[in-house]
Amino acid sequence: MSWISYITGGMTVILAYAFYVVGMDDEEEELLSEENNVGLNDFSGRHVTLSCQTCRKLKRHKEVEPNLFQCTKCKRHVDIRVS
Repeated sequence: MSWISYITGGMTVILAYAFYVVGMDDEEEELLSEENNVGLNDFSGRHVTLSCQTCRKLKRHKEVEPNLFQCTKCKRHVDIRVS
């Protein structure tokens, strides 16, 4: 076989893996959005999408205290309270 066949096969595997990972993130967000359909007036049940500095991606954050959010993946706190 030629090198082009190996390179094409490798790129196909990488592309398939990328689509698989993106699909898993979409399913995770759909499951979280279904949980958010429950009407709660309490701040502890609120989920928002914020940019996580540790994960370096847009991730779901749960409100622990008013305007203090915790990343659901890495558990890092994001404080947006007024100083």
